Amino acid sequence: MSKVTLISWSGANLDDPRRLILLAVKTSAGKVKEKGIEYYLRDYPREKVGEWVKAAVAFPSVMEHLTLTFMVEGISRVTSHQLVRHRIASYTQESQRYSAAEGEFVIPDTVASSGFKDSFTRVVNEARKLYDEMVSAGVPYEDARFVLPQSVKTRLLMTVNLRELIHIACLRGASAAQWEIRELVKGLIDEARKVVPEIDYLVKEGCRRGI
Repeated sequence: MSKVTLISWSGANLDDPRRLILLAVKTSAGKVKEKGIEYYLRDYPREKVGEWVKAAVAFPSVMEHLTLTFMVEGISRVTSHQLVRHRIASYTQESQRYSAAEGEFVIPDTVASSGFKDSFTRVVNEARKLYDEMVSAGVPYEDARFVLPQSVKTRLLMTVNLRELIHIACLRGASAAQWEIRELVKGLIDEARKVVPEIDYLVKEGCRRGI
């Protein structure tokens, strides 16, 4: 099972990072010139900020000012290949060129329930054994990795703005998406909820609007 940890977010110096979205909304509406930046970043009633965050789904560009950084661990390369197709986000993935690849593999439930778990495990362990032998013999990591299955586990650091996170959740959290990335999306949303408690509403409404 993958593990997702929220590491940092923009606006961490504020009592509520959602104020960045509020400030963007008020900037667009021409209110900042009347009240000033600090009013919305510090003094605007905190209990009302969430209302503007929900309203922001109607003009989602303002949500791009809030960015979140996650550590993602224990996903397969199958899923990381899908995730990094979302180009607006930034990723730093564990290298298989300069360090030894992970020693664990993701085994899909369908493989196990179909009676292939032992065969699957035997094949991936053989691949891992050959990988280790080649590395020990001096074959560079970047070349030895060619023998590794896509099921090998990996980890990556991901930074994404709130709007793109919602977009990812809409696409990769849908029933038609692959099971492992759906699980990953759930972890991302669960962690994002610590900073943006309205995230479930934003995802539901955002998906409905096609943002």
